[in-house]
Amino acid sequence: MPIQHKVFAQLQDIPKDIRQETNDQLKSNILELSQEEAVIYEKELLRRLESNSDRVALYEELSRAFSKQGDNKRSIRYVKEAILYAQFIKDKEKLIELYRLLGNSELFAWHDQEALDAYYKALEIAQKQGNIDQKVIFLNPNIAIIRRRMRQLDKALEACNEALAIIPNTIYNNERDHVNLLTIVSEVHLDIQQSETRLDLQQYDTVLKYVNQGLSMSNELDYKAGLIDLYTKKGTVYFYKKDYTAALQYLKTADRILKESEIKHKSFVININYFLASCYVENKEYKNAIDKLQQIIDLKEEEDKNHTRLINTYKLMATSYEGLGESKNSLYWYNKYSTLNEKYQKGKDKVVNTIYEKDTGILGQEIAVQKRNAIYFLCLLIAVSGICILIIYIYKKKQRASKQSFNKLLKKVNQLEMSSKESPKSKEKSREVIIDDEKVRAVLKGLKRLEDQEFFLNTDCSLRSMAKKVKTNATYLSKIINTHKGLSYNDYINNLRIDYAVNRIKSDKKFRSFSIKSIATELGYKSDYSFAKHFKSKTGINPSYYIKRIENI
Repeated sequence: MPIQHKVFAQLQDIPKDIRQETNDQLKSNILELSQEEAVIYEKELLRRLESNSDRVALYEELSRAFSKQGDNKRSIRYVKEAILYAQFIKDKEKLIELYRLLGNSELFAWHDQEALDAYYKALEIAQKQGNIDQKVIFLNPNIAIIRRRMRQLDKALEACNEALAIIPNTIYNNERDHVNLLTIVSEVHLDIQQSETRLDLQQYDTVLKYVNQGLSMSNELDYKAGLIDLYTKKGTVYFYKKDYTAALQYLKTADRILKESEIKHKSFVININYFLASCYVENKEYKNAIDKLQQIIDLKEEEDKNHTRLINTYKLMATSYEGLGESKNSLYWYNKYSTLNEKYQKGKDKVVNTIYEKDTGILGQEIAVQKRNAIYFLCLLIAVSGICILIIYIYKKKQRASKQSFNKLLKKVNQLEMSSKESPKSKEKSREVIIDDEKVRAVLKGLKRLEDQEFFLNTDCSLRSMAKKVKTNATYLSKIINTHKGLSYNDYINNLRIDYAVNRIKSDKKFRSFSIKSIATELGYKSDYSFAKHFKSKTGINPSYYIKRIENI
């Protein structure tokens, strides 16, 4: 045998009773026994197979079976064996499919870096084979999942839309891969909605459109995994819309289908239980929430350390115990959340760098180097050199612009600090504004009080909640802010948050040591993406750049 698993050499002769079993019985034993116990059955199956093509098929079948069981570790092991045999017989078409399968298994295990490597390897082979349509359909959406995890939502949506545009003309149309694509698209749209500071019902309608389309296909195909995933998404939408009754209805439907099926994916269990627990927390049913969250934690393995839903499970557990008044337990779970989240952020940076390298053409260069056409290589080298020069020029120009923006921002902050040292009389005079309407004056006074109390740092700082605080209605408050502040409500809140961030980053060294995600949370943003977007929009520079320059002063 040209390729063998190392453990085979250590085995004794296979017992006769095992040799008498059928191939199906042997496969069944491999699926039911532990990895160590199954090795002897694996050896007997390989002994019966005469061609490497049959061995590829065997390992692929085993990998898919373990993937269906939710055993990603063994799925990865067997698909890697299949890849070894496929490389030996130089079956390029099969290698594309196997690297896709490897990427999916790594993705389900939350090994984002390894999943990326597998997908880009499949992409490289697909490009050489000219399978462009295939590349777009089954690689772009999968890479979009990783982009989504890294909060690169615009790029993720771009990849999904490209696949949606082309799928009607492929064999995947109205099939399970089409359902999976609709699931990913709905997830990205949902994340975009959650990254904004305002409630956009139209965005939720877009999510539900893709979810309902996917549910219709899943019912026709009797695709249980699709039904489970999409009912979970539907429940999630209604959770974010604060319709907890509808959310619980759809989440329990997903849970019922999961329990009735043979599907054992941990991700389904985690997502369903997490949002069920979230609904219970909102309804102040903290014991029910803790029960669901504990079921998630009981599933945890070492490989799940990068699972963001699991990380947030610890945070929600802390919130639940806080609701029960058990501060000691609450602090315990919050500390676990903080530790795991910090590790995740470091791993996230590594994956983002890999995506950036691929986006800037490093993969294309590696493929080109392997080609033996000297003229093509020379042309590519010249083009790459030109691009590098252009990138360096743009980078330096951007650095100069960022430096100018930083200096301007710092000067403004210093001026504000100087003005705060003026005499009370001088400050009072500069603020003097003549306002005739008593009601408007009362609302503006209420706004000033809320600004002093830093109410804008709350995540639930909505127009409606603020109107209630200043004892008026949302429409009237919006008009007052627009007239007297010269801003929309969202811009008014974002300006307060960014001004607060600029000043606190400058004055508070400990605050500067926080991650961008933690700073964003402290400011009331739902994501670091939303915070960075608004910070750059107001200051002209990224928050990370501002922190770095402040540290060097």
